[in-house]
Amino acid sequence: MKKTTLLLLSLFWASFTQAQSKALVACIDDHPPYQYLGVKPYGTHISALEVLADVLDKQLTFVQSPNFARCVAMLKKGDVDVIAGLNQTAQRDQFAVYAPFKPADELKVISKEGIIISTYNDFKGKIIGVSRGTAYFPKFDNDDTLDKISVQSDRIGFSLLLKNRIDLIMFSPEVLATFSGEISSAKLKVSPIALEGLRNTVTLFGFSKLHKLNLSNKELIDKVTNAYQEGFFN
Repeated sequence: MKKTTLLLLSLFWASFTQAQSKALVACIDDHPPYQYLGVKPYGTHISALEVLADVLDKQLTFVQSPNFARCVAMLKKGDVDVIAGLNQTAQRDQFAVYAPFKPADELKVISKEGIIISTYNDFKGKIIGVSRGTAYFPKFDNDDTLDKISVQSDRIGFSLLLKNRIDLIMFSPEVLATFSGEISSAKLKVSPIALEGLRNTVTLFGFSKLHKLNLSNKELIDKVTNAYQEGFFN
């Protein structure tokens, strides 16, 4: 009887371990147009995660989070395997490894009427909304001389701009398009900003160093980078 119980437990554990190694667990938050939550999530980053699952021969599972910061915390603990669109920082290097899946988006500044941002120095003396958990680019992220206000999401940051609670916020053109009607009616200013050399040139998957993908970090990075270079994510 004891031997039979041990055998059943061994078979159960082997089956459980195999199921874990076949799963790709991705954390997603509501971040239009990249990620829309729901019974069937969709968006450009969702599509990239679906391709990633095919590349790695895994079954994709989503953990839907109320915000990006929570996703980063889950990645750090190894509760999820991957986040799409994780900018690299020295702090995140302690718990994450990265691989590219698309060229980096541009970055534009949306500001109150009368404020024009054309160079980095124009940030000085402005109240800047930053979405919680978002890394923009190292010089900005590490600049303690700027007046930065943490906001829970892009949508909340934009609402604060409309209420004159902040002076500006930064979005990619894709996110910007979701606010186009409100920007026009509120007479907000959209400014391109010269950030060449300050930002990453690619958008990255961030993988937890505690991932359960049954691959070494090198194997994982090489496999995904090769797929990116061969155009799988286009």
